[in-house]
Amino acid sequence: IPSDSSDDDCSDSDEEWLPEDNRDIGPEDDEGNAVTQDSDSQHADRQDDEGQDAEGGQLDEGAVKDVHMVPGRTQAHKNVWKFQDNDFDGDLPSFLGDWKLNVEGRDPVDFFRHLFPADLIDDIVHNTNLYALQKGRENLAVTREEMQIFLGINMVMGYIRYPRARMYWSSEDGLHLRLIANAMSVNRYDQILGYLHFVDNYTCQPANTDRLFKVRPVLCALQETFKAAADPEEFQSIDEQIIPFKGLLSIKQYIPKKPKPWGMKVWVRAGTSGYMYRFEVYQGSARRERVSWLGMAGDVVMRLCDDIKHKNHKVFFDNYFCSIPLIEALKDCGIYGAGTCRANRLKGANQKLKSEWQLKEEGRGACSVFSHPHGLVLRKKTMLSVQRPFSVALYNQHMGGVDLVDQCVAMYPHRCRKKRWYIRVFFHFLNVTVMNLLLFKASVAHALINAGSLQQSRRGRPSATPPPVKRKAVTKVPREVRFGTGNHWPQLTEVKNTKYICMQCCVPLCPGCFVNFHTACV
Repeated sequence: IPSDSSDDDCSDSDEEWLPEDNRDIGPEDDEGNAVTQDSDSQHADRQDDEGQDAEGGQLDEGAVKDVHMVPGRTQAHKNVWKFQDNDFDGDLPSFLGDWKLNVEGRDPVDFFRHLFPADLIDDIVHNTNLYALQKGRENLAVTREEMQIFLGINMVMGYIRYPRARMYWSSEDGLHLRLIANAMSVNRYDQILGYLHFVDNYTCQPANTDRLFKVRPVLCALQETFKAAADPEEFQSIDEQIIPFKGLLSIKQYIPKKPKPWGMKVWVRAGTSGYMYRFEVYQGSARRERVSWLGMAGDVVMRLCDDIKHKNHKVFFDNYFCSIPLIEALKDCGIYGAGTCRANRLKGANQKLKSEWQLKEEGRGACSVFSHPHGLVLRKKTMLSVQRPFSVALYNQHMGGVDLVDQCVAMYPHRCRKKRWYIRVFFHFLNVTVMNLLLFKASVAHALINAGSLQQSRRGRPSATPPPVKRKAVTKVPREVRFGTGNHWPQLTEVKNTKYICMQCCVPLCPGCFVNFHTACV
């Protein structure tokens, strides 16, 4: 399917698409396609002269053959282009996998804890405290509960947007947000954000082979949890994603046709449901490993699809990735691929395509002329009537998985303006873990904030005084109530000798007693 490139780096020649040591595979024909000189290719040439295909059948009129050697194959590979559509019209190969979720839980926070596990939070806490100590701040002492509150606050800031972060703690009634202000003070929030770190700078030195070392532990952990949380669905799409960033960074890219043209490029494989299964942050051409005969873009597709082999998955990609050798390599791995293709990668298929005047001769074209009020002709537009192939309909139906991911993330993005690029990467993938409806994100944020609210010790005057809660005279809570389901969260109160009361049992307890003797209710 010929298509114009969506990137500015598309040129008339495709020389840069293959590595230098694999460009000259053998002698070339008049079209620049590599051919072999063994007996098989000579036999194929004789068959071409007789107008027959490789199996002895008669070719369609105008059929084009392209005989070339595919690296990794021992015999000449032959492409025969015909007008007819493929044999999968309405009858695709059966899917051999099983699309299912591997997360046990019924609440939104259960899914978040599976994708963003407690071990990852503990690792972030350790490196944040270590970085603060290295910078001379000895009493930062961030805990796991505080880090959960910090993550929940940043999620709330994504769907409740203020021009500046300190406005959430404002004393003005129209700006003050009690959910954030009562959970953590603004100074504590700034301290955690300022020292947020993911690696030890002294032991993890920057390497030439990995420019993402400052956030590598988070990326590796999310790679595993994203892949383990759900078995891949049948239809997948591969496309690029941009993490907006305009600061000084060697891996920063500029793609003018994107909504956010400046930022870090991420290769993403996602399903039609919008779930991200695999991702890979692009580190520039200097980081590129040895390129295979598929080219850099083809190697990206093969790496992202290495866990879905031999299950008849259907993968779709655009003209940046698509090539005939890539389609053949995916088929050898039991993966069916489809995509738009650039004109310089068609391997002779452009000779089979009919020109505009040929379609007009067949009566399938119509012309329209737009006139100027003063009698001048502005432009001429030609409309063609072409039957849509089955592969084009399938491509349009299942190619938008990565675009759906971008749409969900862009609805309620994090407005972090920090100059540290790895903070941008961290908050981007934090949003990916909860990219769903607004109620889902709000539920996760509320659960994370409440999970650590018992351990917070506030100094000074509280930012807002909650309304008094009337104490209910209860001497003993029945077992069926205490161990039953319900909202057993502690709530601030003005009852004598205590600050907290259970919202369901109406039992006043100090924070320590609540954790020790009322934990079963949580």
